Amino acid sequence: MAAQRIYIVFLTISLVCPFIDMQAQDDASIKAAKATAAGAGLKQYAKFSSDEKHPWVHGGDVSLSFTSTSLTNWSGGGEDQIGIAPSANLYANYKKGKRTFENYGIFSYSLLKNGDRKAVKNNDNLSLISKIGHQLSPKWYYTASLLARTQFSPGYKYTGTDTIRISDFLAPISLFLSIGMDYRPNNTISTVFSPVMGKATFARSDDQQVLSNAGLMKKEQDENGADIMVPHKSRYEFGGGIVVNVKGNALKNKISYNSQLELFSNYVQQPENIDVTFWATMKFLIYKNISADLRFDLIYDDDKKTTDDDGTARGAKLQLKNYFGASLFYQF
Repeated sequence: MAAQRIYIVFLTISLVCPFIDMQAQDDASIKAAKATAAGAGLKQYAKFSSDEKHPWVHGGDVSLSFTSTSLTNWSGGGEDQIGIAPSANLYANYKKGKRTFENYGIFSYSLLKNGDRKAVKNNDNLSLISKIGHQLSPKWYYTASLLARTQFSPGYKYTGTDTIRISDFLAPISLFLSIGMDYRPNNTISTVFSPVMGKATFARSDDQQVLSNAGLMKKEQDENGADIMVPHKSRYEFGGGIVVNVKGNALKNKISYNSQLELFSNYVQQPENIDVTFWATMKFLIYKNISADLRFDLIYDDDKKTTDDDGTARGAKLQLKNYFGASLFYQF
């Protein structure tokens, strides 16, 4: 219940922030993108260049968060802990005439080590986004986009003394190819309406736990007509969806925010079961290149069934994750 309240508060903030400095963003976004972090706080991501001779705008930020706890003869109990979390957000955008080409890379990873136990990861994200657009009017674009989402390293589920691998390097990997219209009322908000969207999920692993976690176990019938779950290494879906992205700065560049809501409906199979992915980040400038960072993730995918520790199959569940930390960062 507490986690749900946090999500509601954070979602409210992410929706309200774009309207705080809306009036000044058109010109300020390009200026802030070229400013240093020390001189202008947290910079606004520039959407596009306004210079026809130099149509490319590129940059981003990299950060490193870490935690450390050391105990010696501590009567209250506990154990030593070390955590490290690197991340990077990169972009390269092009605009010339009515043509646009956007590219974004979002990378994050974190490791946590408690006592003498082996270090484990608690965050792993590799997302690449490319979007081609053609301007129809000042606020509308024809658009085609490709999104790839996966992870860097194997992931495990820990149940008592058992360690179960549920993901691997690039397994699973999800690809979204969409065609539609992009509505951009300003430099902060982008809403893509995609009546035509293809979704593909791949897993190169033979591990049934990995395939099950990726939603690649399909119900089929054996020679006796009994239902059985059969592993597959790929799944293809055809449908439509909406992607809403909100990003910008507030409070004189002391806060930067970026959030995205993705909705997908499979036209062929149970279109009423909407896949939902929502993530949001906020960075609070503390001093020059030191920031406090918040990140929230929410996922609901009806194809990703869950299992209890004893192997009992369950239905899909809402997945929630949140992160808070202090970081050293560099913007360019």
